[in-house]
Amino acid sequence: MSNRSLGAMGNVVDVDVVIGGGGVAGAVTAIALQQLGYETLVVEPGLNDDRRLAGELLHPPGVAGLAELGVLDSLMRQPAVTVKGFCVVDADDPEQIRLPYDAVRAHRAPGLSLEHGLIRQRLMQAAKEQPLVKVVENARVTNVDQSKASHVTVQVAGPETATQYRCQFLVAADGASSAIRRFAGIGANNRRIATIFGYRFPATTLPERDYGFVFIGSRTPILIYPINESEARIMFDIPYDAHRKPTPKDCLNLAASLPPDLRREVEWVIASQPQVSAVIHEVAAQQLTNGRVVLVGDAAVTCHPLTATGMTLCITDALLLRDAIADRRHDVRQALELHRRRRRWRQVTRLSLAETLRDVFCGCDPNLQIVRRGVLHYWRSSNGPTASLALLSTADGRPHSLIRQFVMVLTHSFIVEVGRWKSAHTRQNSSLGESLYGLASLLTHQLRQILGKCRLVS
Repeated sequence: MSNRSLGAMGNVVDVDVVIGGGGVAGAVTAIALQQLGYETLVVEPGLNDDRRLAGELLHPPGVAGLAELGVLDSLMRQPAVTVKGFCVVDADDPEQIRLPYDAVRAHRAPGLSLEHGLIRQRLMQAAKEQPLVKVVENARVTNVDQSKASHVTVQVAGPETATQYRCQFLVAADGASSAIRRFAGIGANNRRIATIFGYRFPATTLPERDYGFVFIGSRTPILIYPINESEARIMFDIPYDAHRKPTPKDCLNLAASLPPDLRREVEWVIASQPQVSAVIHEVAAQQLTNGRVVLVGDAAVTCHPLTATGMTLCITDALLLRDAIADRRHDVRQALELHRRRRRWRQVTRLSLAETLRDVFCGCDPNLQIVRRGVLHYWRSSNGPTASLALLSTADGRPHSLIRQFVMVLTHSFIVEVGRWKSAHTRQNSSLGESLYGLASLLTHQLRQILGKCRLVS
């Protein structure tokens, strides 16, 4: 049970901070906090990366964050590759839309991509090399006691022994299904939304090997991005259906919308490789902190990976937590509350943006198809890529920026729809009015959605 008194199990070991979870979020948080002089213990349960599909792309803010932490060089070694941005390809229009990272002034470096298992291994090794970081492997946090106001006591159990650690605060970095979140008495809203299938794909087949690609025009978008000099990852999004289990045949059906040469290569890959997969949930913790427990990374918020923001936000979380502790070092509870306030709007924007883009690119609703045309028209304009990419990369996490971008998209949707109506051979007076009414309804829906995400992310 959460927050109960832990039974006597030998001496209690004192440490400044315990971090439960040794993935990307746990490793970078340990590195960040030890920069403040905190003795940090990372509890690493051990994961099998061979069959897991997880984040492999870092947007420029994430790369800059690793540089600030002094560990970028450890990740940049081969087979890591730089990514210059994304190209969007619509099945109905052969002209691709380029969204280059360097269009955004805040981006001081290109993106970075590498197989997830190598990212995790390299960052954990970098954490182990820090003088104030200790890693306990093959162990888990099994209970949390916050009955004393001055500290939190954490029980850590391995295969044969259990140890109690008394610390100033506990960081939950143990993923979307976080046990620590439950021990701390923090609830979460959890909604299953999709299954993602992933395959290795020859990078030589891509039109531009240093860009990621989003192909739209099928039931759901298809994402391809490089993971080394010769290989890319292709990801298929299968929406959740309670009445059937997704299969590789669903991937083949989605691949039918790809350009012919690419489609043939993809069909061969699907037929010849075992896929890796991930069940995708939208998870939003009802609190980011409780007492002396703070959530970071997917333990706090996770969403659809279309925007590929997961790992970048893990690094941002670590930096925000470090800076909040530095600003309120005299009072841990005040520091965690400051971290919560600084972090909240980024998460609201991330959740809203991921859900909105997926709705627009997956929806069969006629109004959503109008918005999709507006998005593509906006991204072809001179200012569209810069402002949109700043949001997509997390360089800009302000909700009013998200709302402004949505208004701009609706404006372009209106322009496109009026043009289509004027060029139609037969004009139906009601059709344009219905379309405009639908756009106004979508704006109202979007504002309500953002308010809903505000309630989800406290």
